[in-house]
Amino acid sequence: MPIFSSKGYTFPEAIVVLLVFSVLAAVPFIHFSSAYDSAREDHFVQQLQADLVYSQHYAYTHHTPTRIDWKEDEGYYALIGNDRSEPLIQRDIPEGFFAPTASKLQFHTLSYTEKGNIKKAGTIALHGPSRSYRFIFQIGRGRLRVETSS
Repeated sequence: MPIFSSKGYTFPEAIVVLLVFSVLAAVPFIHFSSAYDSAREDHFVQQLQADLVYSQHYAYTHHTPTRIDWKEDEGYYALIGNDRSEPLIQRDIPEGFFAPTASKLQFHTLSYTEKGNIKKAGTIALHGPSRSYRFIFQIGRGRLRVETSS
């Protein structure tokens, strides 16, 4: 008559099975975190582009100049209309984004006239955590283009 029953698993076998399930469960989270960071970066750039278009449309429809205040040191940017005392929009700049100072056109000097035209055409480089972006402003209304590079 056997003393031990063989109807269950031993403790080391159970630990090995739990370890395998833990590793398999952690793999999707590693993949999703990098996808989340990439989506967060893309969302910020698309939101910035939409805010710049909004600033241009606001200048045109309200017949007042608008500008962007890019406060990289304080971690936010704001769209300012000359007819208002408070900003039109104020948004946080995510960690890891910076605009270099070597380009001819800067975010802090970007402004639209009361007719919705950009005051100074040019290109602004914006570096994110994984990609670089070029905001290209051409003369005329509705002439904003964003290009992405690795």
